[in-house]
Amino acid sequence: MNNDNRNRASHARQHPETNPQTGRQVVSRTRSTSSKTAAATTRALTKADPKKENKVAKARRKQREAAVAEARWQEDIVRVRGGVDGAMLAIILILVALGSITVFSASYPEAVRKTADGMTYIKSQILYVAVGFVFMAFMAWLPIGFYRPWAPVTAYSIAALLLIIVLFIGTSEGVTMRWIDVGPFNVQPSEIMKLAIILMIAWYFDKYEKQMNDPRHGFGEQFKWNTIYPILILGAACGLVLIGKHLSGTIIVGMIGLLMLIVGGCNLKWLFATGIPLAAAAIGGFLALNPYALKRITTFTDDNADKLDELYQTTQSIYAIGSGGLFGVGLGESRQKFSYLSAAHTDFIFAVWCEEWGFIGAVTLIALFLLFMWRGYVIALRAPDKFTMLTAFGITTHVGIQAFFNMCVVADMFPNTGITLPFFSYGGSSLIVLLFEMGILLSISRQYYRKKSDLRKK
Repeated sequence: MNNDNRNRASHARQHPETNPQTGRQVVSRTRSTSSKTAAATTRALTKADPKKENKVAKARRKQREAAVAEARWQEDIVRVRGGVDGAMLAIILILVALGSITVFSASYPEAVRKTADGMTYIKSQILYVAVGFVFMAFMAWLPIGFYRPWAPVTAYSIAALLLIIVLFIGTSEGVTMRWIDVGPFNVQPSEIMKLAIILMIAWYFDKYEKQMNDPRHGFGEQFKWNTIYPILILGAACGLVLIGKHLSGTIIVGMIGLLMLIVGGCNLKWLFATGIPLAAAAIGGFLALNPYALKRITTFTDDNADKLDELYQTTQSIYAIGSGGLFGVGLGESRQKFSYLSAAHTDFIFAVWCEEWGFIGAVTLIALFLLFMWRGYVIALRAPDKFTMLTAFGITTHVGIQAFFNMCVVADMFPNTGITLPFFSYGGSSLIVLLFEMGILLSISRQYYRKKSDLRKK
């Protein structure tokens, strides 16, 4: 090789070229050097254990194959930045509009009874919607990379602190301590934790992905990063919500976190072998220490329970759903909301919707939530990295799980628990935090991957 060739080869190793289409550095010319380094590292790590050398070599081969597959994938893929997902925005606006109309109808008798002004609850709901839309618009405009490094840990810490504070200065509903009064608003820390756990788990999997799946680590090290730490993050969140005697909130946070751990890449055998016994012990201990919660479950499973006493609320809910028939009794014409159905504008607002809009209306609303989930998962699949993918997945799953549980409770398929219907149930902190989440989801939808061939067609 002459001097010119040697200089060019040296320059190529030190200054990798940049692909003008993808903007990514082309590092194929340094493959021989990196391969020698990897081989030397493998020999050093496995000098005393030939069996381990085979395992590490196999893992290295898989990593190289994955790198080649990614390089091929990148050849026809480009990251596009545009406006928010129009379909998702339309679905959100429709759900908020329908929810506000239903809150007005369901809350009118209660508002007249308490304040002599039938507009009391809807005025507050409109205020919450306005504040929520401001947050949603701001978060949709704000690039997610701006708050990605610090927001997850901050949100998780603030939510945990508020869950502790609410035990001492919170306002109660029955035996539960759920709200902190902040001026005209009631802040429910468990709602903040639902978002915080999504951001925290997404941040953890994005930051520590290599430690979780490093083949050079032994069982103990992999088990720690892959299972123990994620379970501790989720378990601490669930434990703080459960201490406040908010069982339904604990279930929602736990379900969101569990599905994110599965999608994020936790070892399923380790996860279920460790997580299920811990969750069962926690819930069992809570039920043993809180007989009222256990009674709800035993009453639900008792066919001889008094329908007009122990199951009064659920029975009235079934009456409302049945009264709706096929097409409903009409907007504003619900009869069960007149002091028969308690929590008509909050936990059992779906029953009022079914009574006024009938079976057709119920199916339509379920279809809207399914469309929301479909569009949310599309956004997650198109997300540019693991953090945004898991965040979009978690937010979409949160809405889907909560809507599913609420509808099942209203239809007497699950025991009665205080689970609100997203976008519909009356409430300040829950709606504002939900619209805040929608802003994050819309922000993620602004960046996605597309095939270059599809862009050329346009």
